[in-house]
Amino acid sequence: MVEDQVLVSRTLPIAVVTTIVLYLGGSLFPIVGALVGLAAIAPSVYLRFQTSLRWPPTFMVLAVVGLLFLGFQTPSPVAVYFFEFGLSSLILDDLLRRRKPGVETLFISAAATTIVVVLLMLWLSHDQGVTPVILTERFLRANIAAVCAIYENAGVSAVQLAALRQAAEEVAVWAGSFFPTLLFIAFFAVQGFGFGVARLFYSKLHGALPELLKEAPPFSRMQIPGLMVWPLIVCLGGVLFLPLSGLLRFLLLNGAGILFFAYLVQGLAIMQFAFEAFAVGKVQRFFVFFFFLAFQFLFVFFVLLGIFDTWLDVRLRIVRRQQNLER
Repeated sequence: MVEDQVLVSRTLPIAVVTTIVLYLGGSLFPIVGALVGLAAIAPSVYLRFQTSLRWPPTFMVLAVVGLLFLGFQTPSPVAVYFFEFGLSSLILDDLLRRRKPGVETLFISAAATTIVVVLLMLWLSHDQGVTPVILTERFLRANIAAVCAIYENAGVSAVQLAALRQAAEEVAVWAGSFFPTLLFIAFFAVQGFGFGVARLFYSKLHGALPELLKEAPPFSRMQIPGLMVWPLIVCLGGVLFLPLSGLLRFLLLNGAGILFFAYLVQGLAIMQFAFEAFAVGKVQRFFVFFFFLAFQFLFVFFVLLGIFDTWLDVRLRIVRRQQNLER
């Protein structure tokens, strides 16, 4: 009863207001605002950390949807909030009740959210008599036009805007063929970032990790099931060696793209394990990741590291190497 009273009287209204502020900040302000907006599901995750009740996150999403509709009097910004953040909040909250939190939970949540949105896009494309790829290109062009309008109002030069529009048009055509992969990566990033912000804020405020996370496995221990490498091999083999076209090629391309991303994350987890095993300092870690960010093609190394870990068990080799150095 006390928990319910505290939640309703203080935490829940603050979570609703914070979500709206984060969402509007991400929508109205370029660059910095967009980074802030990525944390729009953090209040929902924070509610999950505070209570085991099911209704608060659901009520919060419904309240945000209602207030946004009252404010804008149009369904467009409400739909954008719900399908980018609200749906993620509900799915992630449900999964956190069913299984231990971890990177795998974020993968499952991102996959479930992607499936829902892709099914919606299939329905909309069928209703409009176009393919999902064309519908995606139209959606991306509309978003690009909105972003260009924001930058134009911010004083960006006409030459820079023209270059942005030209590059964005090419990206829209390319992204149409990979939109399930891009959706998956985007949802994983949004949910992971929101989860991290909620965890950091809770730890700073309460001086301890949430009870939900005390038994959660660390990121460095993330392990993709070994059998997942075979779907990747099948997808790559079909794309590279079979004369496929249409829907089947589209499915194989995106299957390979999603699995490549999963193995990229596993490669990063192995690197984190190595940092921890050899007690690498934060400054050295920063420079390592900065080097990879500066030369982004080197992220292929992490993808390959994650894939070959299926057979090599790299973390076991790291432990053996550490033990040999300590002798």
